[in-house]
Amino acid sequence: MIDALTKVSSHSAFEEKLLTCKSPKLFLVDIKQFKNINLAFGDEGGNFVLCAFSLTLQSFAKEHEMELFRIQDDKFILLLDTPFELSKMECITLSLRDTIQRLSYAYQNQNIDLEVHMGISFDHYEPLEKARKALLVAKAENQPFVTYSEFANMLMNENEEAIESMIKGAIESGQIVLHFQAIVDQNEQPSYYEALLRLAYHQTVQSPKLFLKIAKERNLYDALFKSIANKVAQLCDQTHLRLALNLSSEDIVNPEYLSFLKTCFSGKNSVLEIQYDQKTSLDVLKNAIRELKEVGLSIALDNVDNEELISTFETGMIDVVKVYGELIRNLSLDASAQFTCKTMVACCKSKNIQIVATQLNAKAVLEAARELDFDLFQGYIFEQPHTLT
Repeated sequence: MIDALTKVSSHSAFEEKLLTCKSPKLFLVDIKQFKNINLAFGDEGGNFVLCAFSLTLQSFAKEHEMELFRIQDDKFILLLDTPFELSKMECITLSLRDTIQRLSYAYQNQNIDLEVHMGISFDHYEPLEKARKALLVAKAENQPFVTYSEFANMLMNENEEAIESMIKGAIESGQIVLHFQAIVDQNEQPSYYEALLRLAYHQTVQSPKLFLKIAKERNLYDALFKSIANKVAQLCDQTHLRLALNLSSEDIVNPEYLSFLKTCFSGKNSVLEIQYDQKTSLDVLKNAIRELKEVGLSIALDNVDNEELISTFETGMIDVVKVYGELIRNLSLDASAQFTCKTMVACCKSKNIQIVATQLNAKAVLEAARELDFDLFQGYIFEQPHTLT
């Protein structure tokens, strides 16, 4: 039972396979606004995209011992039959997200760019229906992925009072937790540990961007921000480890948050990883960074994909640069990615900045990063995110 267009297994084959699965894990993938692609490039262009996209998914499926099915139109399912293991599911979910986050296919001398949403189900009972419900939430909230859960159900019901109560409860009861992943040096010894947000609902992997977005919309971000910062600061004291907190440039230039961070982390051996948003004034951001460095904090720029941003900051202002994951994943295959990373490494060396190769999941990519003389490395190839206590 093969799909005639894409030559992958069909919906009928999926239904038959599901009957024999003991622990199905479903990843329902949908191309955003696929109809617009058909309108712009015709049926031939749309069919080309579906075939190219299916090849991308098929490659991922083989690498992770999954099966791929075309369910309907632009919807595909990757199926894995395995007991739930949080670290494994998290690794697959985030790797799949990264693989399909920014796709572009060349068609008749034009590039067709894709945006993709995922609905995920880890439940053996009606998994496809639950994956579809999660996909609806991912689309409504414009998130890369959503896992079916009580949390996702609440968002589907659009009960504002219940949603606000759930987010408040998650913050107050500690259901929003911190895991950590090491950034290691060339000898694979930890340089520091990055804090990663997790929503601690049973058997679920949820995008941190989802509850951060909702917290902002419900005016609950202030409580969440301070709660997370305090946890990281407390763990610095308890563990005597060098820990990092990931923030947006919008957070840093907020006067209240800036003052709070200075008080919270003063004298602690910590790193603030800042993701720059072009909406933020660089001059204001630089002033905020100067204030943070005065209290002893190290500053990292996160998700950097060009040399120009690094050059904007004067020597001594930035301590670490973390390179955008997609560039790193393409290091072993893409000459353009190699060149961009090479120029970024050279720029960092000239400014005495440590540069990090992130999202390392394959030996070939790690070797390519080592050849380019990256200082630090991060990814599942070294360790899974974990708690410190």
